[in-house]
Amino acid sequence: MKIFRYSILFIIISGAVFGAWKYYQDDVVLVDVVQAKKGPIESVIRISGKVINDRTVTMTALVNGQIDKMLVKKGDKVKTGQVLATFDKREANALVEKTAAVVVREKQAVKEASRKYKRIKEISVSGNASDQTRDNAEAEWQAAKARLQVAKAEHRIAKINREKLSVTAPWDGVIIEKTAEQGQWLEAGIKLFTLVAETGHEIEANVDAGDSGVVKIGQSVTLTCDAFPDYQWHEVIHWISPAIRSDKDSVLNSFAVRMTFGKNAPALLLGQQVDVNIRTDYQASTLTLPFNAIIEESGKTQVAVVNDGKVKYKPVTIGVESFTRVEITEGITASDRVVLSNGTAPPEDSLVTINMAQAKP
Repeated sequence: MKIFRYSILFIIISGAVFGAWKYYQDDVVLVDVVQAKKGPIESVIRISGKVINDRTVTMTALVNGQIDKMLVKKGDKVKTGQVLATFDKREANALVEKTAAVVVREKQAVKEASRKYKRIKEISVSGNASDQTRDNAEAEWQAAKARLQVAKAEHRIAKINREKLSVTAPWDGVIIEKTAEQGQWLEAGIKLFTLVAETGHEIEANVDAGDSGVVKIGQSVTLTCDAFPDYQWHEVIHWISPAIRSDKDSVLNSFAVRMTFGKNAPALLLGQQVDVNIRTDYQASTLTLPFNAIIEESGKTQVAVVNDGKVKYKPVTIGVESFTRVEITEGITASDRVVLSNGTAPPEDSLVTINMAQAKP
């Protein structure tokens, strides 16, 4: 009977112990923790940009006419002053010849009027010609000189108009578009080519207006391009738009920045897209935590740490923020075990146990 009573007593005590253990376990929260680590951190704006060149010009027909010769094609490199296309010049040549002949005629008329005026002036001194005759001769001479000036001007205009029948390159560049063909008749203003300068390439990107306070002239940027994997190079911001622009298809406001196109840039094509990383802040060695360890509540920035199996909240001061981590300037040490809370953590003084399988250094 004693053995039976001891057995019953053992079962009761074991049940009580198990019940207490089970009750305790139900109240204990399993948490993942991390410790702050020391190292570098940088804050970066990541945006997309593209290669542009403001020295891009649309070459058009300057006068009405028929294309006589098309001397370049798409992709050709051209030099300053090189003739790209010519129009039929027969009529223009004839007009130049005609106005040249008029100039010759008017020069002769000026000579004759001058001789006549001088002759009448000489005889008027001796009284053999009236003052009126002398004045008329002088007026004819002045009129002849005026007609000569008009003839010369018309001759210059004729030559200028003939020059317009030759389309020339304003600078060294590349023909990136050709929209007309030999034999085609065009009106003035119709597009012939698009020419982009060989020099003057730069990179333009749009930055969110909210970052305007941290983007500066002279700031270094890091660039990459999918066309050149495993290669990155550095450029400098040399221009910032003075105005914000709104995207009509969204509520975003942005401003444009332009970066140099230095000698280290790969062989990028006009319009090619690049990835731009603008570093706005940097710390070489500091304590950092993952973003999901930070709790922001009621205007407070804090973290939950595990101390003697319980949760304790500590206010922290943050500094530089990267895309995954944040600098902690005050509030914790490298030895603190911080709960990976994902924004919420167990209440203060909650019993917790650390998930050793997920514990991170």
